[in-house]
Amino acid sequence: MAKLADYKELLDEFGGRVIARAQANLRRKRQIRGRSVNRVYKGTLQKELTWGYFKKGSQILQWFGVKPNSPVRDYADVIEKGRRPDPNPATWPPRAPISAWMRYKKLFDPNKSEYIQVTKMVESIGRRGIVGINYMRDAFQDEFRKSGKEFRLFYRKEIFKQARLKADKYIK
Repeated sequence: MAKLADYKELLDEFGGRVIARAQANLRRKRQIRGRSVNRVYKGTLQKELTWGYFKKGSQILQWFGVKPNSPVRDYADVIEKGRRPDPNPATWPPRAPISAWMRYKKLFDPNKSEYIQVTKMVESIGRRGIVGINYMRDAFQDEFRKSGKEFRLFYRKEIFKQARLKADKYIK
């Protein structure tokens, strides 16, 4: 098994590139359901993105995402993977974050020139879901492809087996 100290510089460089690419992915406008949208709220998620290491037995694991105690941890996962549609009102998203987002964005109803009711937005998100943008997965894959052959072989052999791209779940 490799020791972290032997490869720390390479892994730090790779981690920095992945996070920079993920931040760029979050800033990029994209077409979702026929509309050009920007998934940046206040930019807090972009600022909170980081990477790190932990050991599991003798194995080195590198993780990408937000810190465990970050206030945007759940938000990061929703933006990455999305939210599935669910007709059950008991499982719809919480009102408070949506209300804060609507106040920040100053969302107006074009027909009535007044603030859209939070309840309608919660219902819409609950029924239609949210499309994920895979900002971290895409960043990791792009930077991994750009890395040299020697680095890719090392990463597959020592680290890639249990790379973490999402809060508490292992991607296999």
